Amino acid sequence: MKKRSIVLLFIYLFSTTNMFLSIPLNADTTIEYVIMYDEYHGQFFDRELMSKALDSLNELIIYNNETKERVEIKIDLIFNNETAFNSTNLQGVDLLIMTNFGFEEENNLLLSERLAILDFMELGGSLFALCNPLSYDVNITGNPVPLNVFLNERDSALTTARIRTPNTVNSTVLVDDFSHVYENNTFISLKNYESDHTIFEQEVTISNLTLYSSSIELGNELRDVAIGRTLNTTYSVSEPYEIFRDPATGFLTWFLSQSVGNSRFVLSGSTIMFSDLDIIDGEKWIDQDQNLDLWKNTILWLLRYTPHPELPALPLLPFWSYALIVVGIAVIIFGMSVLLYRYRINKKTEFKVK
Repeated sequence: MKKRSIVLLFIYLFSTTNMFLSIPLNADTTIEYVIMYDEYHGQFFDRELMSKALDSLNELIIYNNETKERVEIKIDLIFNNETAFNSTNLQGVDLLIMTNFGFEEENNLLLSERLAILDFMELGGSLFALCNPLSYDVNITGNPVPLNVFLNERDSALTTARIRTPNTVNSTVLVDDFSHVYENNTFISLKNYESDHTIFEQEVTISNLTLYSSSIELGNELRDVAIGRTLNTTYSVSEPYEIFRDPATGFLTWFLSQSVGNSRFVLSGSTIMFSDLDIIDGEKWIDQDQNLDLWKNTILWLLRYTPHPELPALPLLPFWSYALIVVGIAVIIFGMSVLLYRYRINKKTEFKVK
């Protein structure tokens, strides 16, 4: 009988503490974000050429590795195609996506726009800036100068990275004579790609990519940051056909991420790799290898969902609730001690009687 009382007391102890400490969580979680895609500055890569990438933003359904609960990312996608950037139209935006600008003077970023974007980032907004390499089509190449001017605006607040450019407005193109696809030396194939880059260790492991990109010029202080690197056999070529290889590292950079205060920033040397343009007849760039996975991983990182999703926090109970828990546990422990003491006394008494 005494043993049964002790067992029941243990059961009561665990059930009582579990009743207070176990907070039921919803099976599904939805997180909402606002993303702005810029079409106001003469971009060639508009919503039609980026259709699959933009449609994928509302397919970001993932699972929390710790709780195994389903997490749905709900995106409110808005397009900026009527007004210049200002503090009003950037208010409430979590992520701004800008691809290469057009060549007309009115396509440049005004000083007021550059300041508005910097203020947006200082307040915690993230920026995804994409460029393109030299191409047979000047519209595909676009104009990297406005973006470089923006990057130059406040180095200390952003980054010393630049889209590599010769004396003209055009960028460079990455070339690899050994690792490429479709018999085109500028369509670089990164197979079995390994990187400790924060973007690559996200929801989907990235190992194979196909890119057509410009190179990114880094300042010395950025050489040790996590970056997207080409193969050691890759070099860049400018419009005057100047060949560049990095003498210090042997590789070139095509993808860069950086945390800037409370915001995040990604600079890509390629837009076309995420687009609906054909790489060959009937095959789109974004469908090559894991290009779409990289796009999704990048968006999740920029939205600050990854790399370390926070577990749903237990709601705080009132102070008196915790006090009751402590008192209850103390009473239970005291009761157990009394029962054990009496049990031992009875055992000794029974032994002496025999």
